[in-house]
Amino acid sequence: MTVNWISYYQQYDGYGRFSSRMVKALQEFGLDVLPLTTDDMAKPEWMLRQQRIDWDNLTITCNIPKGVHKLPGKGRHWLFTMCESSMLPKSHITNIHRSGVERVIVPSQHNKEAFERSGLKIPISVVPLGTDPDEFPLVEPVRNRPYTFLTIADRGTRKGWQEVYGAFYKLFRGKTDGIQDVRLIIKSIPTGNPLLTLISKAEDMDKRIKIDMSVYKDMADFYRQGDCLVLPSRCEGWGMPHREAAMMGLPVITQKYAGLDDGHTEEWSLIAWGGRIQPVLPQRRGENGEWMVASEHRVADAMQFCYYQPDKAEQVGRNARGWLSTHQTWQDSAAAMIELLQDKGGLDASSEWRRTNGYAPDQVRGTNGEVSVRRVPVR
Repeated sequence: MTVNWISYYQQYDGYGRFSSRMVKALQEFGLDVLPLTTDDMAKPEWMLRQQRIDWDNLTITCNIPKGVHKLPGKGRHWLFTMCESSMLPKSHITNIHRSGVERVIVPSQHNKEAFERSGLKIPISVVPLGTDPDEFPLVEPVRNRPYTFLTIADRGTRKGWQEVYGAFYKLFRGKTDGIQDVRLIIKSIPTGNPLLTLISKAEDMDKRIKIDMSVYKDMADFYRQGDCLVLPSRCEGWGMPHREAAMMGLPVITQKYAGLDDGHTEEWSLIAWGGRIQPVLPQRRGENGEWMVASEHRVADAMQFCYYQPDKAEQVGRNARGWLSTHQTWQDSAAAMIELLQDKGGLDASSEWRRTNGYAPDQVRGTNGEVSVRRVPVR
């Protein structure tokens, strides 16, 4: 059984990063997954045969809801997607229904509830995210530099960088240069955040704050610059940077909300409690509903703990890596996807699996090379 997987695969984009890693993990289990792009849907018949593309197979599209299109063949069609607020526009739901998708897969229970609340009438399943301990290796603390907080800003306010900015000044504004040994690095997409661009051009820019508009081929290089990631996202679909930094052993400060509320958030992060549910701003790329704005005071409290007790904060990060390595790798995520395919997609494990890796589809290879049976529940 070949499964077509349509997506785009840019490293800096959540859908692309997710698809490349999920496809790789599924292939390592032995599943025949064919990576495709939307451009492949318009190819002539002779080219489809040459590239062994068969639209009568099960196809999974990984894209935003408005980016899914009806398939040219007769195969079954699933959509792996997410949202970044508590509701979706009606046009997104209408597009999913018109595309012939028979099942939607999302990475969190919050997303499932958001799609149901928005009027989706087809089955929805949850397949959780993963992280790769080899791609994001344990980072050793650097003692001969200022204590460095990292945060990430997307095209607006969703990642909560403004709350981090405010919390930083609540903590460190009153300190003198003689005892001040701290900095904040804000990563942003170039030209993607006008407010940050304006701040970066200020003549009296605070030297402790760096606005980093670099494009990282390897995100681990960004995390290596810091001692703590502060990312109190107002709402998350993927939430990949949080887990990536935690996998590298950094203490991660976030909120327990939306895609980050996986039932185990305290196992791999420091929670900034006390956020306020607020409506999403109308200009937020057409999204509706609500999200949670973090409390600057609670974010500052968590940052204060990490700054004044770096050894304890470091241990929090190391414990987080240990938990993620055991419970939330891409192998775990692929196992959940395979279980869903067996249950709903017609995958016959007894006849379809190539045992090239020496373990069955309901087994997960741990980071130490041992094989253990672990079924990941799919809702």
